[in-house]
Parts: sequence; structure tokens; C-alpha cells
Amino acid sequence: MKRRRWILTMILAVACWLTPGLAAAQENAPETEENVAAVVNGEVIPMGRLDREMSGYQTKLMRSGQMLTQEKLEALKQGVLESLIDRTLLYQESVKQGIQVKSEEIEEQWLRVRERFETEEALQQALARMNTDEDTIRDEIRRVRTVKAFIQDRFAQGASISEEEARAFYDSHQEAFNRPEQIRARHILIRPESGGGEQAEKDAINRVEDLRKEAEAGADFAELAGKHSQGPSGKRGGDLGYFSRGEMAKPFEDAAFALKEPGELSQAVKTQFGYHLIKLEDRREAGIVPFEEVQENLQEYLRQEKVKEAVQSYVKQLRQEAEIKRFQDQESKDG
Repeated sequence: MKRRRWILTMILAVACWLTPGLAAAQENAPETEENVAAVVNGEVIPMGRLDREMSGYQTKLMRSGQMLTQEKLEALKQGVLESLIDRTLLYQESVKQGIQVKSEEIEEQWLRVRERFETEEALQQALARMNTDEDTIRDEIRRVRTVKAFIQDRFAQGASISEEEARAFYDSHQEAFNRPEQIRARHILIRPESGGGEQAEKDAINRVEDLRKEAEAGADFAELAGKHSQGPSGKRGGDLGYFSRGEMAKPFEDAAFALKEPGELSQAVKTQFGYHLIKLEDRREAGIVPFEEVQENLQEYLRQEKVKEAVQSYVKQLRQEAEIKRFQDQESKDG
């Protein structure tokens, strides 16, 4: 149950990070200043909305192992409030520009939320614990989609990064493209029969050795993995992609990196998951990743950064023209 609640918390938090919080129409305007975090062009940002978003941030930070002092919490709260103000301004401008989202899009996203819970009761219990409801989530989804559509139409459409711009960034940030030694491998996992004791262990090892002999005799390793592997990568022919040291179970890692040439097979390797037969596919030495290998992703990253800067500049302009009252500021000063 705690994990399901965490999933819903993060769904709501992600929605909040992307766009303004709940629509004013979905929450009664608070009657007292104590319940108001800010007012932006007449639209109330309730303290409850600020608290909910703070909760999402705090949960994420604590799960990452960060210590949250009172000073850090106050700074975080002020930052979250400013973010809510920015996103409220963006939403208001989206509405002015006539951006609308189809109800089908909202319902599709809502169904994705529901699918994360095994029962309707589990979903409703999580909503109750978070002091929210289905209409609130749907409204946040609508606002997320609205602002995303506005940003796409106003800033993202037509934004591009040339190969020359990407190359210039690559050349001036070489340290960012330094890659450790990596290998690409496939594997077949055989799990000992549960409760089978020592004999089950021996049977699993023998099964791995039989598969090893088949592969050495010319059988296609990917086909063998697809047919026999009991791990999730079996459906991909056992392909694990490229990985560095520290990403796999230690016994598996040691055996995989000990393989020298592509095509070489390991002996049976035991981990907490069972017994593995490993095949080395490729090896990448440590060094700078070639530009051609990162060009596409780098151009997309730089394009997104360009859009982000344009949006931030636009929001700064909106702030200059907006009427903003922060009650949270006063609360902090009084405290």
C-alpha cells in the first residue's frame, strides 16, 4: 500500500512540476489569508496546493538520502511557491491564447493512473490519504496538457539545433562525454527449482552447461535465450545492452568483464537470481564518446534547453506585467 501511495504521490508531483497546480474552479477559494499561499492575477494558489507539492518534493529528496534541515525546507518551500507562480502565469496565458485539450486525452492519462492500482478501493484509499480526489487529478492533467500544448505551439515548434552548434558544444564540454569501459553481453538465466536443495542447484548448473555446448556447436545464442532463459531479458534474446562496472551483480560483472573476445562464453555463473550463461557481444574501451554516437541525443538536449530558456524569458516578462501577492512571504517573516 505504501508503494502505491508513493506512485500516486509522484504522479501528482510530476504533474505539478510541469504545469500550474489545481484549477481555481476545482477548489473553493479560501476565505482566510492563512489558507492562501499566493494570488496571481486574481487566481488563488491555496496553501493546500503548496503543501501537496512540497510533500512530493520532500518524499523524493528523502528517498534519495538527502537530509532536510529546517533552513533547507524553508528555502525549498519558497522555491516551490515561485515555481507555482510561474506555472500559474503560463497556464493563464495558455487560456488567453485559446489552447484547449480534448477530453479524450485527459481520460487516457487518467486511465494510466488507475492502472497502477490493483483495485478501485486501493486507489480511493490513496486519494483519501493525500486529501485529493479524481476530479483534482483530472484537472491537473488538463492543465499539464494545456501548458505543454502552448509551449509546443509558441516555443518548441521550429526550434532546432544545427550540427555545427552541437559540435561546438561537444568540443567545449569534452569532460561530459567521458565514458568508462563498457561491454555488451547476452545471457541465459536458469533458476534452480524452489525447495529442491542441492540437487536443484546441480540440475541448474547442468542445464547451463548443456546450453553452453549447444551454443558452442553453432546454435544461435539469442534463440536459445528466447526459448530457455528465465530472466526478463529472454524476450530480447538475452540482450543486456552496454553496461559498465557497478551496474550488475558482482559475480556476474566479474565473469562478464573477464571475457576477452566477442562471441566468448562463460562457465555457469551463480548470482542471487540463479545460474547464468554469458556471451560477450562487444567491448568499448574507456574514453571520450565519439561525436557521431551522441550527435542525435545531444541536438535534442540542446534544442530542449533552447526552448526552456525561451520559456523562462517569457515567464520573466509575464511576471513584470502580473499582479502577484505572496502570503507565504509574510508567514515566513512573521514566523
